[in-house]
This record gives sequence, C-alpha cells and structure tokens, in this order.
Amino acid sequence: MPNTHAQFLRELRSLLRAPYALIHLETFEEERALSIVRRLAEADGRPLLTWSPVTDFDGKPSEADFSGALDRIERTAEPAVFVLKDVHDLVTGSTVRRRLREMEGTCAAAHKTIVLLGPKRLELDELQKDLAHLTVPLPGREVIGRECHIVFPDDEFPYLDKDALVSGAMGLTSRQAFRAFHRVRQQYEEALERNQPFDLEQSILREKQRLIGASEILEFFPLDQGLADVGGLDALKRWLAERKRAFSEDAKAFGLPSPKGLLLIGVQGCGKSLTAKAVARHWGLPLLRLDLGVIFDGKRSPEDALRQAIRTSEAIAPCVLWMDEIEKGFGSDSEGRAQRVLGSLLTWQQEKTAPVFLVATANDVTSLPPEMLRKGRFDEIFFVDLPDIHERKEILQIHLTRRGRAFGDEVLDDLAARTEHYSGAELEQVVVSAMYTAFADDRDIGVEDLEYAVKETIPLYRTYEDEIKALREWAHGRARAASHERKVLDFFE
Repeated sequence: MPNTHAQFLRELRSLLRAPYALIHLETFEEERALSIVRRLAEADGRPLLTWSPVTDFDGKPSEADFSGALDRIERTAEPAVFVLKDVHDLVTGSTVRRRLREMEGTCAAAHKTIVLLGPKRLELDELQKDLAHLTVPLPGREVIGRECHIVFPDDEFPYLDKDALVSGAMGLTSRQAFRAFHRVRQQYEEALERNQPFDLEQSILREKQRLIGASEILEFFPLDQGLADVGGLDALKRWLAERKRAFSEDAKAFGLPSPKGLLLIGVQGCGKSLTAKAVARHWGLPLLRLDLGVIFDGKRSPEDALRQAIRTSEAIAPCVLWMDEIEKGFGSDSEGRAQRVLGSLLTWQQEKTAPVFLVATANDVTSLPPEMLRKGRFDEIFFVDLPDIHERKEILQIHLTRRGRAFGDEVLDDLAARTEHYSGAELEQVVVSAMYTAFADDRDIGVEDLEYAVKETIPLYRTYEDEIKALREWAHGRARAASHERKVLDFFE
C-alpha cells in the first residue's frame, strides 16, 4: 500500500507503462483519481475513455451493460486507457471473471489498460495474478492547501495561518476538506458580524471530527484527561514522558525512530483506557479510537474497514490510535476473518512509517494471539496491576479534588489502608457513592460517608482472585510493571 501521494503516482505510472492490462484503484475520491489517471494517460500518449453503470463510453445513458463495455474495449484497435467505475457488483459472475482473464493478455499486447475504479476492494481470486491493486492515498498537504487557498484567498485573508488550517484538515478527502473550509469560513464571518471571538483552527478540527465520526469506524476522542488524572503507574508515566518529543523534527535529526505503540495488559478498572486517552493529551496529539466491534459488524468487509481506518489515521498523523480490549476483536471465527484482519494489523504495525502511535489495551491475556506479543510488534508491553497503598491514596485524592472536596493525609491514609485489592474504578465509585449518601441527607460529604462506601463496596478481586493471580504470574518476566516497586522506593525515602 503506497503511503504517500508521490509513491502512489510512481507505482501507478509504472503499472500503466508496463503495461498492466488490469488495474484496480480503490478510492472514495472518484474525480481526483480520474484526474490523476487522465494526466498519466496523456503523458503516455493514450486517450482516456470512461464508463459507468449509468453512462456509456460516449456519455450516453446506459443500463449497466458491462458485457457491452467489454465488447467495446475489445473492438478498439488503438492503445487506450479505459476507466470502468463502480463495477464491484458486476464482476461477481464466473463468466465475467473468465472473460477478464482472457482479455488481459490481448489488451496488454495492444497497449490497452482497463482501470476498475471504485470505493470497494475487489476480492477476485481468479484474477489475483493478473489484477494489480492500488489504494489511492488521501490527499497530502499540497492538495489540501489548494482547497484552503480557494476558500481563504490571500487577498481576503492575508494574515490567516493557513498552514494550521491545512494541518487541521489532514485526513479528509479533498471534497470533504473543501466543504469543511467553506463551513468554517461561514462560521467565522458570522462570528465577526456578532463581534465574537472565533478559533479557526479548533473549528476545522471540530468539523473534521464530525466528518470522520460519520464513518463509524474511527471516533475522535476529546483530550480532556491527562496523565495528572491517572493515579500511580509511575514507571509507565516516566516511559511516556521520555517519548513526549519523539515525533518532533529534533528527534528525527537525532536519529530516533518514531515510537510504534504500546500494549497495556492488566486488571480491569485499573486505568488502562484512561492512560490510553491521557497519552494523546500529554503528547499533544489527536486521539482516534478504532472500534473493533464496528470492524466485525458484518456491514462491510473487515479487511476494507481496517484499511480505511489505517489510511485515515496515517493521513492525520502524527496521532494516537487507541484500540480498547483488543482481545475481544480477535477471537476465533469460522470464516477466519479475525485472523486475516489481525495479520493485516500486525503487518502494518511492523512496517508502518507514518507516525501513528498505537495504544492497545487488554484484560484477558489468554485470548491474545501469540503473534501479537512477539518482540517488535510494540515498543513495550506494560502490566497494570491493582494499585498499592500509595497509589490508592493518590487515586482517592484525584477523584475527591475533581469533585471539589479535600481531606487531610490522615483520612486518606486510613482509607487507602482499608481498600486493599480495590481497583481505580472501584475507588472512584467509593467517592461517588459517599457523595450520593451525603447529598440524599442534604449535607456535605464526611469521613463517615467514605468509610461506609468502602464497607459496602465489594472489590472484583474477591470474585476473580485466582484469575488476577494467574495474570500476575503470566506478566512476571513477560511485561514491564507499570508501577515502581514501592518497597524498594520506600527504602530510599
């Protein structure tokens, strides 16, 4: 899969000149792809003819006569490039596939190229040796920049930071970017009329979130929680702090590779997902969540859905791509879809050059495929355990402070001692339950409310003690501890 527009152009030019007689271009940007093919065909001295299920080669209304379109190609004597649009539903029959196979040799000899253009990947087993597949990458800065200058011309907006607007629109198609710029300009001019402040950069990001959010596969997450909202996990926080500038030009000049990703394994409710969200804010990068449930919802090909998500994240890069409870997406299935998608994901993770930092979380290590844990897939695998007494105190303080409450060290130390084996999520629930009790009595929260909430809360550890111990045993020697060993640290304090 070509990562950049320049790589894509080189590959497509090479295929057209070879010549490859059958090429499939996968893209939602039909007009842009058609413009590229037309330029390359002209440079090769060949005319371009287009056909669709509703319009024939002469521009007249058609009734999806695909066989007639192939007849026309065979009758054409001179070299040419034929673009057939949206044929994914017309090439399912074995007769059509056989005919394309037979045409491949004669078309190649006559320097005729058939380009199948559409948004869906064509899974044609009979043609896998004859059909060259290329995915048209999302537009780069130059294309998005042109759209930006059309909507925000220099003579009208001489002081506008257009580079920031272009950066904000990366990851959109050219048409989406054009619409987003128009919408933001409208909002900007309305704000000026009302003499109200308006943040253009944030507005274009919100518009992008709206457009990409409509895809269902990827979801933009707000950066409303940072590492300060994560209690404990000092070793993990230090690791992340060391890599905060890893995507900068200075890091590249220093010779550092971009970080690949992080796998967080551990006890449920101990801050893995919160950490994944906090990483993006700490590093100042956009956060995208990839929903594996949508990937396998049966509405589309899982492989196509993953490829679309990867293309979008790479276009937005640098960014953080978050996959929560990754083990649930790669269980066994009769058709082997999960295994194929996993293979595609791991290959991308191993070979990607775009600065996309993958953060994956998992609760059940026994469900993780062994190949996912192989060295080199992720930069590091961290084990997130139940918080110790020092971390429990910190977590309680975070949740009380967030709700405008404060208690002294003596109270917090006592509560931390009472809550052994409680997860971070359960400690938050202690605070919330105590506040409900106080609110019901029309008074402020007191120590007795917190103590009562601790007494009433049954930690998950009591039910899953054996499973948690087994997880700890597995992690020993296989994953780094996300928290420092407090007994050792206390010795030096």
